[in-house]
Amino acid sequence: MALIGALNAGISGLRAQQERINVIGDNIANVDTVGFKQSRVNFETMLSQTTSFGTAPQGFLGGVDPVQTGRGVRVASIDREFSRGSLEATGLASDLAIEDRGDLASSFFVLTDEQGSPVYSRDGSFTINPQNLLHNPATGYIVQGYQADFETFTLIQGGDLQGINIPVGELRIARETNEAFFAGNLNGGGDVANSGTVLESETLYDGTGTEAVLDTLLTDLQTDPGTGPVPLGLQIGDVIEIACDKGNGTLPVARFTIGDPPPSGGATLGDFLNFLEGRLGINSDPANQTYGAERLDATNPVPTPVNGTIMTVADGGTYTVTANSLQNTAVDYAAMGVQEGDFIRFLSGNAAGEIVEIATVVGDTLTFVDDLTRMPQTGDTFAVNEAAEVSLGGVGAGLDAASGAGQIRISGNAGIMNGLDNLEITANGRRLMMFQELAQAHGESTRTNALVYDSLGTPRIVSFTFVFQSASDAGSTFRYFAESNDNWGTSRTVGSGTVSFDTQGQFVSSSPDQIEVDLTGSGANPTFIFNPDFSTVTGFSASQDANGVVSNLSDVAMVNQDGFEEGTLIDYSVGGDGVVTGVFDNGQQRTLAQVVLARFANPNGLLDQGGNVFRQGVNSGQPIIGIPGTFGRGVVQSGFLEESNVDLAFQFTELIVGQRAFQANARTITTADQLMQELVNML
Repeated sequence: MALIGALNAGISGLRAQQERINVIGDNIANVDTVGFKQSRVNFETMLSQTTSFGTAPQGFLGGVDPVQTGRGVRVASIDREFSRGSLEATGLASDLAIEDRGDLASSFFVLTDEQGSPVYSRDGSFTINPQNLLHNPATGYIVQGYQADFETFTLIQGGDLQGINIPVGELRIARETNEAFFAGNLNGGGDVANSGTVLESETLYDGTGTEAVLDTLLTDLQTDPGTGPVPLGLQIGDVIEIACDKGNGTLPVARFTIGDPPPSGGATLGDFLNFLEGRLGINSDPANQTYGAERLDATNPVPTPVNGTIMTVADGGTYTVTANSLQNTAVDYAAMGVQEGDFIRFLSGNAAGEIVEIATVVGDTLTFVDDLTRMPQTGDTFAVNEAAEVSLGGVGAGLDAASGAGQIRISGNAGIMNGLDNLEITANGRRLMMFQELAQAHGESTRTNALVYDSLGTPRIVSFTFVFQSASDAGSTFRYFAESNDNWGTSRTVGSGTVSFDTQGQFVSSSPDQIEVDLTGSGANPTFIFNPDFSTVTGFSASQDANGVVSNLSDVAMVNQDGFEEGTLIDYSVGGDGVVTGVFDNGQQRTLAQVVLARFANPNGLLDQGGNVFRQGVNSGQPIIGIPGTFGRGVVQSGFLEESNVDLAFQFTELIVGQRAFQANARTITTADQLMQELVNML
C-alpha cells in the first residue's frame, strides 16, 4: 500500500534527523573540550522501488525514463572535522598544543594506556606525576617520546619510545672543567724578567752549636742573637705558621706540624724547607727553566751579575762554544759562584731566548743538560741565573755559595708578580727567624685567578702568573706559573708552561697544554686535569696616548670554561621540535627528553575511545611516529592548549535546520495517517 511507504519514509527521516540532533548536541556539549573535533552527519537515500525500468530510444521514439519511488533516508556517515582549533595561552610549560602544517589536524600526541597500548590525543593538558613522568592527569596515560641519557644528556632518536621523565628537584648535575679559555694581552714591550726575590735567613744551629744541616731536627734548632746559640724551644706537636705576600696578593697562611708525617709536617729542617718551598709556590722544576735571581760574581768586591758577550779570538775573545758547552779561559765560573743547576740565558743575537740548565761547572767551562737549538754567534750576550728554590747554604744538592752554612736561602721565580715580601715564620706566638732581602723580583708580569670545577662540581681556584721570559727576532715568550691552594701535598705548584707570540704580537703556540691539580682525599677525582687555552691572548707592546693613559699592559683573564658546580633541576621548557630542556639552578641547561608526534593519513579512520583519546582504526592508516616538524608532522607549542573547533553559530543553525526537518518528516507521517483514515472511513 503506497501510504504505508510514505509512513516508512517519514519514519526514516525522523530517525536520520534524530541522529543529526544527537551529533549537534555532542558538538555543543564539547565546545570547551581541549582538542575536541566537531562532527557532522552525512545522509544518503535508502532503497528506491522501481515500477518501470524504462526503454531505450528506438525508431521514432526517444525512449522512456525509469519510474522509481524512494523509500526514505538513512545516515551515510558521521565524520569528524579534523581542522585546527585555536591555541589558548596558559603559561604552563607542561601544557602542550600541536600546530599543524596545514588546515588538517593530522598529528597527535602518543600516550600509553593502562595496558601499555598506544593511544593518540590532541589534548595536551599534561602534568608530572609522582614518578616524574609527563602524563594526562584525567586518564593517567603516560606521554611517550625519546629519553636522554642523564649522564651525557644525549637523545637516542629513532629507538623505542619511553615515558617522558622530567625529575624536577631530583636530578643534579656537575661537570669537571676540561678547557679554560683566556683572553687579554701580555706586554711584549716590557722588561724581560731577569730576577726573582732572594731572601736569606740568619744562621741556624743544631743542638751542639754547629751550623744546621738538612738532617737537623727542628726540636734542636737554635739561633744566635749575638751572645751565643739559643734554642728556639720547638717541640713535637708545635705548629709553625708561614705568612707571606706574593706579587700583589697575600698567600694563605700555611701550617707545618712538627712530628706529623708529610705533607703537613715533618721532623727535620729539610722536611720544613721542602714544605716552605711548596707553600710559597716556588716552581723549582728544572724542566720548566724556572730560574731565579741573576748569579752575582763572588770574586768581585762590587756584586755584579755573571754575564758576558760571545767574542772571537780576533776580537780578543777566548770563547769556545758548542751546542752543549761554553768555555772562556779568561774567567773562572766556579770561583764566580756559578752552580750546577743554574741557568744560562742568551739575551740577544741568533740564540736570543735560549735557556738551558747548567749540568757541570769546571773552572772556565760550563756544560749544559740539553743541547742548544740555536747556536750563539759573535756579539750574542748571555747571563747566568741561579735556580728558583729553597736551599740551605753549603749543604747537599743545590748548595749556594752566596749563602753561608746554616742559612736558609729562598730564591723565588723571576718576575714582579712572583716577588716575595713580608715573610714571617712563627710558632707559639713568636717569630722564629729573621730574613734579609738580597735581591728584588724584576720583570714584566701579571697574575689572574681562574675559577674551575672538579668532578664533584666543587669550585677550585688556580692562580696563573705570566712572566716575560725572553725576546728574540722571532718574537716574545712568556712563561706562566700555575698555583692552587687545593693541591694536595706540600706544593702549591700545579703547572708551568710558555706562551709564544710572533713579531706582530699574534699568538703562535703554548706548551704544555695541561694543568694538573692533585685532589687526593677530597672525594673528587684525585687527578684533576684541565687544558688552558691562550689562543686569543695577544703580545702587543704597551702604548701611551697624549694624555698619558697607558694601554696594552699585561692583563689576562679567564673568560670561559666548560665546567660547572652542582646544580639541581628546577624548571624545564619544551621546544617546537618537542625537545624538553631542563633548567638547573646553577644556570646550566640540558636536554632531558623529546616528545614525539604521530601522523595519520586519514584521521577520520581513528576510533574515538572517550577521554579525548583515539585508537588506530582499520581505515586510519599506520601511525607515522617521530620528531615534531618532520614528515608532515606539526610542531609543539609549550604553554598553550588547543581549543575545540566547534563553531557555535554553525551548530545553532544546523540545530534549527534539523528541527525543521524533523517537523517536516513528522508532518509527512501525520498526512499519511490522515489519508489512511479517509480510506478506512470509506468502508
